[in-house]
Amino acid sequence: MGEFISETCRKKLIGIVTGVGAAYLLYKAIHPGLATPKDDGEDLLIDRYGNSTLDSIGALGDHNICSNSVKMNLQDLKTVLTILRESKDPVIRGAILTSIYRIPGLSSHQETFRSEGGISIVAESLDDPLNFIKTSAVMVFNVLSNDPVNRELLVKYIPQVLKLATSTFQEFEQLPCLRFLTKLSQSHQNHQMLRHVIPEFFHLLENGSSTIKFQVLQILINFSTNSLLTFDMLNMPVPVSFLFLFSYFQRQDILNDLLLLIGNLKEIQRSLPYRARKHEYCEDSIFVLLFGPNSQFPSRLVYLMAFPDDGIKLQAARFVCDPDKEIQSTQVRGHATRGLMEGDQDGLWCLLPLPRETVSSAVVHHCTSSKGYFCKHCLFLSHNCWN
Repeated sequence: MGEFISETCRKKLIGIVTGVGAAYLLYKAIHPGLATPKDDGEDLLIDRYGNSTLDSIGALGDHNICSNSVKMNLQDLKTVLTILRESKDPVIRGAILTSIYRIPGLSSHQETFRSEGGISIVAESLDDPLNFIKTSAVMVFNVLSNDPVNRELLVKYIPQVLKLATSTFQEFEQLPCLRFLTKLSQSHQNHQMLRHVIPEFFHLLENGSSTIKFQVLQILINFSTNSLLTFDMLNMPVPVSFLFLFSYFQRQDILNDLLLLIGNLKEIQRSLPYRARKHEYCEDSIFVLLFGPNSQFPSRLVYLMAFPDDGIKLQAARFVCDPDKEIQSTQVRGHATRGLMEGDQDGLWCLLPLPRETVSSAVVHHCTSSKGYFCKHCLFLSHNCWN
């Protein structure tokens, strides 16, 4: 299947990238006799369930032996990098990339890895036709990016990682890319390289799994602290179904980060520098959907004020009690109550399907925690809404 590698190199590779318990499995993976798939059309590196076949390497044997038996030295590192650079065999390349970031002590050998050209050698795998090889390279990048010096050197590979993240539908391929981009998006200097894919991130936020949603939110939250991206994000076209993300049944950490994201954007949108410039939002933008005159966002917030977690209640209450909100009233199915939104003094009605104690305790907590007194909005809501 691939180029010939001497038995000595094979044994050396086994000794370097695996422990005693996993050596047999890796040897079988590298052995040419195992290179032919059993079933026609079966991917050598991805099994029928969509899982990496190389992830099983190291699954057997004593893991304590495995972690303690690997001793990285300069010569071993050179050998691994040489084989990775010269081999065209995807099984061998995948085995090295999958195992290299698991080597104990790699984090303490970052400078050695850089000096031996390890970053550029691993980066060559980003051009491999197999997505699993690319993903494995990104996993190595994730380990290397913990070092500030490496992070600066890895910036130039953002476009290639972005391409992989937005071109695959496999979660196990997307996640390493999103984790890598999360780390690099912590610096505002890198935001310009990521700016053009903000629509794809919002698409993943709405349509991805819970794990993908959580990871994408980390990137978007980093973006939301950059005032240069505020208009881009608030003017992002989204379907009405975007509101379904703010569900009472949403995962708590996702819900918390969603409210944090919108809160960050709203905070910058209310700032004087932002308001000093005129901004026109498209009709299907996030801003109009959440803060426009006909928004149904407040109805979502009302339900969240009954959420079991106090942090979620607090964040929802901050939006409801926001004196600068553009929304004046809303309609929610339930029992008729008066008041909730500023401007309801004119007789507008809000249908609030929550008991008095739930809502009043949330807004009271908001006021007493953040300001130390009851604001007029909370007093109006707590004492005048229930007839």
